[in-house]
Amino acid sequence: MMNEKLSDSIMLTAKAGLFFASCDGEFSQKEKEFIEGYISSIEEVGEIPSELKVALADTINHTYTLEEIIGDTLSLVEDFNDDERKVILFTLRQFILKAIASDSRVKEKEVAAYDQWLAAVGM
Repeated sequence: MMNEKLSDSIMLTAKAGLFFASCDGEFSQKEKEFIEGYISSIEEVGEIPSELKVALADTINHTYTLEEIIGDTLSLVEDFNDDERKVILFTLRQFILKAIASDSRVKEKEVAAYDQWLAAVGM
């Protein structure tokens, strides 16, 4: 059975990727394929609870705000020690950078949102 923090981490990664890929006002086919690839790769790792599968698939249909992503990030890492927090944030940061670059164009709005996220999470 998957623990709650792992489930929250998987959801946050999908939501953050979707937000940062589309925060420039465009959600290209390449960006959509990147997020869908992440979701299907999670399903390949092992058994995922059906409610998480549904929630992951549903992320594509939602619009998230930077405030939500920051809040979810801070909530996720609050119970971890400093080393664990750094690893989680580094991993999420790498995913966000890949999401931003997935359409081969990095736009000013994406960089601004990324910089705000970095500052808010203490990176």
